Amino acid sequence: MRARPRRPPRARTGFPPFRAPRPSPTIRAIVLGGEDSAMRADPAYPHLLSPLRIGSTEVRNRVMQTAHAKMYSQNGHDTQRDIDYQVARAKGGAGLLITGNRLVHPTSTTGNQRFMWAYLKDAVKTNRRLTGAVHEHGARIFEQLNHFGGNATSDSADDIRVLWGPSNVKSPSYGEMPKAMEQADIDELVEWWALCAELSREGGFDGTEVHISHSYLLHQFWSPLYNKRDDAYGGSMENRLRLTREVLDAIRARVGDDWTVGIRLSLHDFMPGGLTDQDAVEAALHLQAQCRIDYINVSAAGYHNIHMAMQPSDEPDGYLVEMTAKVKAVSAVPVFTVGGIKDPALADEIVATGKADMVAMTRALIADPDFANKAAAGRADEIVHCIRGNQGCIGRIYKGFPVSCTVNPATGREGRFGELPPAEDPGRWVVVGGGPAGMKAAETLGKRGHEVILLEQEEHLGGQLRLVVQTPGRHMWNVVARDLEVQMELGHVDVRRATPATPELIAELDPDGVIIATGALPTRTGFSSVFPMVDAIPGIATANALTLWEAIDGTKPATGRVVLLDDDGSRTAAGAAEVLLDRGLRVHVATRWNQLFPFTLGGLDMATLYERLFRKGLTYSINHWAAGIDGTRVEMVNLYTGEPEEALHADTVVVTGAKPDDALYLELTASRGNVHRVGDCVAVRKLDHAIYEGYLAGRELFDPRERYIHEGDLEREAADLVHGD
Repeated sequence: MRARPRRPPRARTGFPPFRAPRPSPTIRAIVLGGEDSAMRADPAYPHLLSPLRIGSTEVRNRVMQTAHAKMYSQNGHDTQRDIDYQVARAKGGAGLLITGNRLVHPTSTTGNQRFMWAYLKDAVKTNRRLTGAVHEHGARIFEQLNHFGGNATSDSADDIRVLWGPSNVKSPSYGEMPKAMEQADIDELVEWWALCAELSREGGFDGTEVHISHSYLLHQFWSPLYNKRDDAYGGSMENRLRLTREVLDAIRARVGDDWTVGIRLSLHDFMPGGLTDQDAVEAALHLQAQCRIDYINVSAAGYHNIHMAMQPSDEPDGYLVEMTAKVKAVSAVPVFTVGGIKDPALADEIVATGKADMVAMTRALIADPDFANKAAAGRADEIVHCIRGNQGCIGRIYKGFPVSCTVNPATGREGRFGELPPAEDPGRWVVVGGGPAGMKAAETLGKRGHEVILLEQEEHLGGQLRLVVQTPGRHMWNVVARDLEVQMELGHVDVRRATPATPELIAELDPDGVIIATGALPTRTGFSSVFPMVDAIPGIATANALTLWEAIDGTKPATGRVVLLDDDGSRTAAGAAEVLLDRGLRVHVATRWNQLFPFTLGGLDMATLYERLFRKGLTYSINHWAAGIDGTRVEMVNLYTGEPEEALHADTVVVTGAKPDDALYLELTASRGNVHRVGDCVAVRKLDHAIYEGYLAGRELFDPRERYIHEGDLEREAADLVHGD
């Protein structure tokens, strides 16, 4: 490609820049590298970036990653993918990392087989590789030990195993009944838990965390929701915490007093008859008095309401901080807080006001491993922020897929992608479309050394994000476009707003390559794949019909009684229904799916959405679709019987659906080479796909042989880690 002089980027307008205070360069300091390295407190965040002693462990700052499943393991062992993931966050400046929960006994089965087994003695070797790699970058790492108890399924194992629990109470998620543990079972479990802690120490970890939250076994013994026993392990709080004390005492006896041991404590069950924050305070006092623990790491909720443990974007940042402060007030050991915290200023305030000693920002670190380094260097405006969409992380776990991230395509693929490679032959690229796919492509191309011109026909960037943020609970998604604008500035992208792209303009710009990211266009046909031979619902052309986009932004007002025909099952469809309800309209959703908005389950949106929608008066019917529209009469059909159902009255019909806006792409490919498309103009999908495809395009990964990752490719080194030198 031709070497060309760079053009200065245009000033940004539209989304306001998302910037934190930037201190003078003379007072920015960060020291990394070596096991004993520390991060100096930056004046902007002096409390967050100050060191902390936790038992026998010194950590360089108060930024931490809690335990979380990633689905990278094989046969109960870490893989190189695990190591690469943890090292990226250690290298990025986090003070403390805690591994995803590792299972202490074969009866602790899960919904899949991609958890790690702490009781495997040959795992010591892989653990040493993991911990050594983390220590090289100055972070500390604890191993969380856990037993799933009855909140699991025995079907996940290759054989059939009996689940263990305090009582014969079925899991609210899996519906399988566990065995009520006998004394011999309890004694065996305590011994295995202590053995696992000993193996943890041999593996080079800096400490062990015992899990007493999220409806897992020790939480099940503690919580009245699960514990119906009438022996020494049931009834009073002291009895219900007996097993926890026995585990902690056995661990301490095995590993000694000079090693850090802490707990993950539930703050609240959020269920009638369950544990409350007052119970958490009493448990914290009790366990500190009866056992030697070095810290308390809090969380909340369980399998009855797991969305309260990992809230989507509907709840404010730091939604568990005030409850944490109650535990902190009675604790003589450091207390860690959690709850959707993604801003260093908020985290610093939490520590400064004494509400917690350490701040867990797990999803924030999934989104940006360099979070702590950027905050310390006065570059907080460059942080790529978590939006708590739970699509790339938790949503993938619920499908049994490895964790990634909606806003960070490199998450979980650190070993494959590594640092951005400079362009081998820098040239000029034109990117058409200022939505997330186009912005990500432009950013990545620019950072690699290409000259990049981004053409956006509107005054503002963001594409469909500008629609999504108008729906309840999605306001924080504004930050996606803001972050991408900041990153495009770093890549020196020439952004041209209010500039429709035409073949003539593109020819005039004379690019070496073109990326088309023109997105999608809404449809008003009511087409559904359940009736693939029907292009449009009969009568919809003459009905008062709105697209989903029109319903949200109000460009074509809805009136009277509204029927929303939902073929998507998405959060955006749910958001449209709520927008209309908030405008005072009566809304009925008719969906072809077996459940109302089914694709909100994996991201943990469903429970919160249902509560709001039902309180606002939403009515709905499932397994139905419109056979035709006659004026204000919507004829409905049952999709299982094929029989007509009672017709719905609709003054306004809202239909989901969109199609790729691919006209420019098809025209350009007929006349020039090196034209590629990304995002919804390929096929209408989610934000994850748009950003990921933009990233691949920015790396010029267009060859399918280079583009796609086959299942297991990123974990292939696991056997070498276990059996190699």
